[in-house]
Amino acid sequence: MNENLQDWMRPGKASHGGFLGKEETLEEVLKADDEAVRKLGLTHQQIADRIEYFIIAVQYPTNSGKVVDGNFNVTGISCRGWQDCPWGDRIIQYGSMDFTVENLRTREKLSFPGLIVHLIRDHHFYEGKQSPYRVDPEKAARVLEIR
Repeated sequence: MNENLQDWMRPGKASHGGFLGKEETLEEVLKADDEAVRKLGLTHQQIADRIEYFIIAVQYPTNSGKVVDGNFNVTGISCRGWQDCPWGDRIIQYGSMDFTVENLRTREKLSFPGLIVHLIRDHHFYEGKQSPYRVDPEKAARVLEIR
């Protein structure tokens, strides 16, 4: 694993909160999340697609929310700044937005940055377990009812 990339993902570097915690390694995080996704019987693509489904459903972020499929309330905010991919990929959609999806049946919520779609789909990365922006694959599958 590229140590420069891993260092760049620490808090205060590529982002204030960091893509990784101070003591996590990128390799360990990727391996653990890949295993978790396989245990769920899912693919990273399925999880990214489902998250993107809710982003597209609201079209424009709104604090008041929009009910999607009768069971999910989706809220979002557009931020003034832009979060780039730590791998240096260009033209990332949703990089200036944050969202929350509430499952109205269970009342459980999943919050995520818009950049997470790209990170999961292209890098199989859900952010580090110590990152404030992490999307846990098991929680995502449960809250978003991914089967």
